[in-house]
Order: sequence, then structure tokens, then C-alpha cells
Amino acid sequence: MAENKQREFSELIEPHISSLYSTALRMTRNQNDAEDLVQDTLYKAYKALAQYQRNTNFRAWIFRILVNTFITAYRKAVKQPQKVSYDDLEEFFLYKRLDETVSIQETSKEEFLESMFDDDVKEALEALPYQFRLVVLLCDVEGFSYNEIANIIDAPLGTVMSRLYRGRKLLQRQLWDYAKKRGYINDDFKAKV
Repeated sequence: MAENKQREFSELIEPHISSLYSTALRMTRNQNDAEDLVQDTLYKAYKALAQYQRNTNFRAWIFRILVNTFITAYRKAVKQPQKVSYDDLEEFFLYKRLDETVSIQETSKEEFLESMFDDDVKEALEALPYQFRLVVLLCDVEGFSYNEIANIIDAPLGTVMSRLYRGRKLLQRQLWDYAKKRGYINDDFKAKV
């Protein structure tokens, strides 16, 4: 019986290990902490496997355990959540600047931004306050829907949408400097600044 449970758990978890680890790494910003977080998550998920409802979204279920484990274990170290000024969240900051300076032609802005994903972009994502980083990771990196994210982080849908919006705005502001540094912004714009 225990062997069947182990086999079932292995089959369910195997496709998600890589995503769990990469999300944990971005959440904790530390390799050892990420490994510990994934290990704790797997332990808790294995113990609670009987609570998993068959034929439902296992990926969302395991990510909820990951997030809850992170919040329980790591949030205690932070006495207060980081505060972000609304002044830093100018709506569509990066898109407006790209429209003014870069000819993207046939490529959509989303495809353009996806092509920029390297270490500087990863660092910008990791620099986001954790409540925004978590929602951006779950939505834009892991591909969860707003409703799935709301279930994973146990928050209202409006909170998810608000955090995602604010997180993306902060990320856009940080990526503007990256775009200038990498030459995505033309010299005409530099003269205007």
C-alpha cells in the first residue's frame, strides 16, 4: 500500500519538480533555501496526498503547498511587508517609452519583452517585493490563471489582479533601464532625455 502511494506521488510530482524548484529559487533568492522549501513542500504534499482530489489540478495543488510553506517558514523573517509608492507605478511606463522610441514593427510588445529575458531581467524580477514577485511568477512564468493563483495564495481575485498589476508596473520601470543599457532604446531618445 505504501509502495502504491509512493509510485502515485512520484508520477504526479515528477513533471512539476523543475517548476517548483525554479519558483522556490525566485521566491527565496537562495539556492539552499529553495532546496529546503521544495523538500518541505514535497514532504507536506506526500503526507497530505489523501486530501488531494483526484482528477483536479495537481499542479495548482502542489504550488499552493509551496506558497503556504514559503509564507509560513520565510515570511516570519520579515517583520513588515515592503511598501511600494504608487508614484513608482506610472501606468504603462515601459510600453509608453517603447512606443516613443523603438520601432517594434511586426513583433508584438509581449514577444519583444519575452526575448529580453536574461540575467538582468531575472534580477529585476527577483528585486520585486515578494508579494508582487510571487504573483508575477505564478502568472507570467508558471502560467497559472488568476483564479488558480487566488486559490494558491488563498487571496481574493481582486488582490491577485492588483498585485499582478502593481508587480508588472514595478518590473516595467526596472526593465526600462535594462532596455537602455542593452541598446533597445535608440540614440534619438537619449538626446530627448
